[in-house]
Amino acid sequence: MLQICRRRDFPYMLSAALLGSALHFLYDFSGENPFAALISPVNESVWEHLKLLFFPSLLLTTVEFFIRRPDPRALFGARLTGVTAGMVIIVSLYYLYTFILGRGFLAADILIFLTGTCFSYVISGHLLRSFRHADPMLIFLGWLLIALLFFSFTCFPPDLFLFYPPPHGMEQSLPGQMN
Repeated sequence: MLQICRRRDFPYMLSAALLGSALHFLYDFSGENPFAALISPVNESVWEHLKLLFFPSLLLTTVEFFIRRPDPRALFGARLTGVTAGMVIIVSLYYLYTFILGRGFLAADILIFLTGTCFSYVISGHLLRSFRHADPMLIFLGWLLIALLFFSFTCFPPDLFLFYPPPHGMEQSLPGQMN
């Protein structure tokens, strides 16, 4: 039988979902602290919400490394690939459903975040062996590059749709709720 998610990955996957959900509110709760802005969403753009997957996953991968002591290349390489795939899933599903429905729904956004988080850990769990001989410097640079892109684009967002908050009329609501 195909095992979708490895049992030892489940606590990290659940923790990433919970930490990401909590991280959503960090910037506002911190009084708009500029350091909090680097790791948590500062607006409702899709790009900013990808931080909810990336930074908890980076933290939990580091914690997992110190607890379990697996091969660092395998763990960090597989998790980097999984996180990247999870972020692609989040972006793809968000734009697909908002294109079809013409607006966003909070419940759908939450489900998409959870789907991206689960997908990230499922993919990385299946890829662990693939990264045993990967170049550790490339893996480190991959994590660093994505973190630096988040930092840079938070301060200086490009003029691209991914960085725009939803336009008026695409506000988030619960299904059945009118804006």
